[in-house]
Amino acid sequence: MAQLQKLETKVAMKSPEKIAAFFRDSFTSLPQLAPDLVKTVEVMGGGHKAGPGSVLFIKYSLPGSPITSVKVKWEEEAMDTEEVKSLTLTVLEGDVLEMYKSYSVKIEMDSGAGQSGWSIQYELANPNVPHPHVYIEACKYLAKTFDEYC
Repeated sequence: MAQLQKLETKVAMKSPEKIAAFFRDSFTSLPQLAPDLVKTVEVMGGGHKAGPGSVLFIKYSLPGSPITSVKVKWEEEAMDTEEVKSLTLTVLEGDVLEMYKSYSVKIEMDSGAGQSGWSIQYELANPNVPHPHVYIEACKYLAKTFDEYC
């Protein structure tokens, strides 16, 4: 029986709290920020602004891979303290679910520590499927891109 597993990384940043602001105010602009990784972001129903409860359709391409897509739900954003904010994107549909029974990305912005934490929680579809290390590398790339942009 498969179990939920987790990969995590932390990235030092000048302004990690700006990730939350970017996601809240400009999530659909992600393709302009990281065009080599994110191709399109569409809000599914409910307007053009992404936020907690939104369902998003995202096309992306990992290094050396064709363009693929996912439909994700932006889970409620947690505002634990003034210093730490987090959000979770849970995959509802998409190519990634061919390899993983479940898949979600949690992003924690900790301005007090000057870092962002990225974790992927997943369940392998079968024992021959690789762990999503390439996705955690994409998370690191996004964090660094956010830091340069913000």
